[in-house]
Amino acid sequence: MKNVTIISLFLFIAGICISCGSNEQKFHIGVSQCSDDEWRNQMNKEILREANFYEELSVEILTSKDDSKQQCKDIKHFIDEKVDLLIVAPNEAAPITPVVEEAFNKGIPVIMVDRKILSNRYTAFIGADNLEIGKAVGTYIANLLHGKGKVIEITGLKGSTPAIERHRGFTQVLEDKNDIELLAVTEGDWRQATARHKMDSLLQQYPEVNLVFAQNDRMADGAYAAAKQCNREKDMKFIGIDALSGKGYGLDGVLDGKLDATFIYPTGGDKVIQLAMDILLDHDFPKETILSTSIVDATNAPIMKMQTSHIMALDQKIEMMGGKINEYLTRYATQQVILYGSLLVLLLVIGLLVAVYLSLRTKNKLNQMLFNQKTLLEDQKNQLEKQRINWRNYHKK
Repeated sequence: MKNVTIISLFLFIAGICISCGSNEQKFHIGVSQCSDDEWRNQMNKEILREANFYEELSVEILTSKDDSKQQCKDIKHFIDEKVDLLIVAPNEAAPITPVVEEAFNKGIPVIMVDRKILSNRYTAFIGADNLEIGKAVGTYIANLLHGKGKVIEITGLKGSTPAIERHRGFTQVLEDKNDIELLAVTEGDWRQATARHKMDSLLQQYPEVNLVFAQNDRMADGAYAAAKQCNREKDMKFIGIDALSGKGYGLDGVLDGKLDATFIYPTGGDKVIQLAMDILLDHDFPKETILSTSIVDATNAPIMKMQTSHIMALDQKIEMMGGKINEYLTRYATQQVILYGSLLVLLLVIGLLVAVYLSLRTKNKLNQMLFNQKTLLEDQKNQLEKQRINWRNYHKK
C-alpha cells in the first residue's frame, strides 16, 4: 500500500509540473465579417496581429461574403461555441439584429464594428461616424464644384448602416445647395462590377454629369472605368471613400489621376482587439469609439503614400518577427514536452527504485522475523527433546 501511495505521489507531482508548463488560452473571440474585400482583409490582418500580443487570446474569423443568412449562421456558430466575446460587422442591419441580440441576451459581450444594428443591445461600438463622413463629402463636393453642378451618387448595400448614414449626411449638405443637382442615386452593393454596370446605364441616361460620388473606392473605380469606356472620364470628377494603399485602391487612384479625392475610412483592427481585451479584463471602456477620418487629394496623396508604404513595411517586419516568434515558441513548446516527459520518466524511475528499496527492506524484515521465529521454534524443539530424554531416563530407574 505504501508503495502505491509513493508512486501516486510522484505521478501527481509530475502532473503539476506539466500543467504548469502548458499555456492554455483563456479567452476565445469570434469575429463575424460581412464581406471579403481589401478593406475587411486589412482589418482582419490588424486584428490577428494585435491578438498576437495577448498570449491568452485566440481569435476565429468567419466571413459571410455579403450574405446576411450566412452571417446569421456564423453568429449562431459562435453562440453555440460559447465564445468569450463576439465581434460583428453586420452585412445588413435588420436581418442581423435578432441574432446579435440573442448573443447579447445570453451574456456574450458584443462589439459592433464599422456598422450597427437596429437596437442598442450590444456592448460597444467602434468605427467612423458615417453620417459625418457623408457631410464632409457633401461639403467638399460643394466647394469642388463651386456650388454648382450635376452629381450622381453610388451607394453601398441598401440595408447597411454606412450606406444609409453616408447618404443621409451627404444629402443634408446638398439640401442647402440649390445649384447642385443630385441627378440619381443608385445602389452599387459596395462592388466595382455592380457600380460599373449601373454607371453604364446612367451615362446613357444623363449626357451631362459633373461629379460622381461613390460610397467606397471600389465603386468609384468602377464608375471611372465605365466613363472611360465612353471617353467621358475627363468630363467629370470622381470621389470615393476608404483611401487604402495599393494598386487599384483609393490612394493609388488619386495618385494615378482616376479619383479626385477619397476619404480615409479607418479599419481600426488593432483598436478593436484593445477594446475587446478591456471588456474581457473588466477594465473601463467607452460605449462608442469613433475613429477619425480625413480627406486625401492631390495635395497630400504623395505624403500619404510614403507614410502608408513605411507603415506597410513595418507591418511586414512585424509579421515576419511574429512568424519567427511563433516558430521559436513551437520549438520551446516541443522542448518543454521533451523536458517534462524526461522528468516524468525520471520521477517514475525514482519512484520504482524507492518502491523496490522499500520492498527489499520489507522483505528483509520479514526474513529476519521468520529467522527469529525459526530459531525460537528450534530452541523450543531442543528443550522438548531434552525433557523427553530426561523423562525416559527417569522411568528406567
